[in-house]
This record gives sequence, C-alpha cells and structure tokens, in this order.
Amino acid sequence: MVTMEKIIAFIFQNQLLVLIIVALLLLTIAEAGFHRGMKLFVAHDEKRKAQISGVHGAVLGMLGLLLGFTFSMAVSRYENRRDLVLQEANAIGTTYLRASFLPEPHRAEVTHLLRRYVDLRLDFHNAGNDRAKIASAESAAAGVHRVLWGHAVAAAGKAATPITASFINALNEMIDLDATRLNAQRAKVPAALWLLVLVVAGASCYACGYSAGACGARTGLLWLLVGQGVK
Repeated sequence: MVTMEKIIAFIFQNQLLVLIIVALLLLTIAEAGFHRGMKLFVAHDEKRKAQISGVHGAVLGMLGLLLGFTFSMAVSRYENRRDLVLQEANAIGTTYLRASFLPEPHRAEVTHLLRRYVDLRLDFHNAGNDRAKIASAESAAAGVHRVLWGHAVAAAGKAATPITASFINALNEMIDLDATRLNAQRAKVPAALWLLVLVVAGASCYACGYSAGACGARTGLLWLLVGQGVK
C-alpha cells in the first residue's frame, strides 16, 4: 500500500525531482504575486507602489543571508564527512599492516576480517539512501568489530608486547572512527532550516512577482520562465 510517508521518501531520494517540484512551486508563487500586483497597477495606487521596493529588497536580503548560512553549513558538513572517510581508510590500512605482526592463527583471521570489513564499508557507501542496506552493512560491521576485538584480547593475552599494543591502538582508532563517521553522516542541515529557506524563497518570489505586476510588466527572468509579458 502506497502511503504519504513512502511518497515523501521517494521524492527526497531523487534530487532532480525535488529540484523540479521546488522550481514549479516557486514559479507558481511568483505568478500569483504577479497577478496580485496587477490589481495595484490597474488601480494606479502610487503610494502603495512606493512601499514595494523596500519590502522587496528586505526579503531578498534575508534570502541571501539564509542561503549563505545554509550553504556554509552544508559545505562544512560535507568536508567533515569526506575527511573522515580518508581518516577511516588510513586507520584500516594501518590496522591491516600491524596485523601482520600478530602470532598465528590471529594473523590470518584478522587480515581476512579486515578485507571483509573493507567490503562492508563499500556496501555502506554504495547503499545510497536505502535504509535497509545501510542498517545491514552497519550491523555486519559491528559484528566484525566484536570479532576483531576478541582477537586483539586473545593476542594480548598470549604476548603482551609493544607490537601487540600498537595493533590494539590502531584497531581502537578504526572502531572509534566508525562511530565518528556515523555521527557525521547523521549531522545533516536541519529540516527546519530548509523549510525556513523555502518559506523565505517563496516570499521573495511572491515579492518579485508582485513588484513586476505593480509595474505592469514582467521582469526579463519572469518573462522567460512563466510566459509572455503584459502589453
């Protein structure tokens, strides 16, 4: 059964579809503002026309401020996630190299588990927005963590040497980075902020359309997007 929640999830999984829907919504709002402003043009209300430019500029200024703040937040989160991917890859590589110093049978089993862990990390990144695949990859990765830590404890019990300690430190860093990366993955730009940007963008489009209608003609951009100008 198709529910509203599934429809919304499908829409937000497709970025192009989101772009088209938002663009159509904003153009509709601009067109509504234009027709509303035409009433002011027909009425020849010069006093109200004089008030439009100030409101128009203020709304556009607020939109510019919000967009700058939002994109700055999004870019910083993206850069953090990208850096964590590199750090995690380096940590896995270091753990793999130090595993070669472990005594058998831990050496062979740990290196095999680390290869399996890399495959799980790739599965996670290839899952996209599929929550079931993401959860499955994370659950399997957590299981590999537990088995690897069991080998570390067993190896330390047999030979508590600085070499074993270096392997444990590398493994601990790898596990910690997994948790850090998961937290960064969830640190998206808040939905409330996106909603605020959309509301202010809608108000800006309405103000642009209203201003154009009050002048009796569309601007060049509106003429291209929503049709022929008023003669």
